[in-house]
Amino acid sequence: MEKKLILVTAPPACGKTYVSEALAEALGNAVLLDKDDLAPLIRAGFAVAGEEMDYDGAFYRDNLRPAEYETLLHLAFSTLRFEKYVLLAAPFGRELRRAPLIAQWRERANAMGAELVLIWVDVPVAVRYERMKSRSSDRDTKKLEHWEEYAATVCDEAPLGLKDAVDRWILLDNKDGESFERCLQETVSKLTEA
Repeated sequence: MEKKLILVTAPPACGKTYVSEALAEALGNAVLLDKDDLAPLIRAGFAVAGEEMDYDGAFYRDNLRPAEYETLLHLAFSTLRFEKYVLLAAPFGRELRRAPLIAQWRERANAMGAELVLIWVDVPVAVRYERMKSRSSDRDTKKLEHWEEYAATVCDEAPLGLKDAVDRWILLDNKDGESFERCLQETVSKLTEA
């Protein structure tokens, strides 16, 4: 199948946006949908509800996150009707532990003549911590203030159990520039091969 719905995923501060932008540029004829682009809407949701902006709290998890991911997936499948490559950059923390759900997405993509590709951006925890500090985002404040506690809740393991739930599974090393460039070229070759 020529068309690809590409999930670029990993824990926060692994470089999903950076990787996705580089992939979209290298592939051409690609649309990138990044969860981070919904931040103004999510901030408005916190404000309207009079809630503290806490991306790890119950209010976000129970009220905003479901609609955020539903919107991303709706946009992705709508866009896939018209584009060859649709990249979706998001952590997918809960979803990646539910192989039957991912398999449903694959079936839906396949019905549209597209492969479902999962790219796991692999970065060591220490590098993630430094990247999170350097990006200075308000969504990371609580994570950094309670790093050990937060890091213990994040699954850093690549979701190998999803290999059978997707059409293609790719591990992309993003620990440093050299590793990334090598893996980027390999990934583009895999995605564009006939």
